[in-house]
Amino acid sequence: AMEKARDAALRNVWFVDGDAALLPDMFADGEIDRLYINFCDPWPRKKNAKRRLTYHTFLEKYKKVLKLGGQIHFKTDNDPLFLWSIEEIPQFGFTLSEVTDDLHANGAVGVMTDYEAKFYAEGKNINRCVATMQPWEEPEEEDTPEEADETAE
Repeated sequence: AMEKARDAALRNVWFVDGDAALLPDMFADGEIDRLYINFCDPWPRKKNAKRRLTYHTFLEKYKKVLKLGGQIHFKTDNDPLFLWSIEEIPQFGFTLSEVTDDLHANGAVGVMTDYEAKFYAEGKNINRCVATMQPWEEPEEEDTPEEADETAE
């Protein structure tokens, strides 16, 4: 993909090989139109969920650098990660579209990553969705029963 962008002399495409948690240090607020998350580590153990690139702390970082209406294009061959992600993402200010659990059911679609081409050749399904950032405010936390009692006194 980098070579294709270079050969096409594209000046509005950036490839980042780094920690996604540092995106707000690399880009200004609202600078990015679209992020691609392709075939990331699924971190399948529950105790490692916070490392998933679709976990809410990462979504908050993406929201900082994405323009309003900006998108995350997410692809994975990992069904459990995908199912978990399509539950997680809408809770944090994104609407989902183009959700599919078999992107290539009717033949190859679009430009494939090397992993994707390998999985497609093996007959493995590819999950994909687009998450579009919407105006959103984090819900206020509800008082615990103890706090409610203190407030009433």
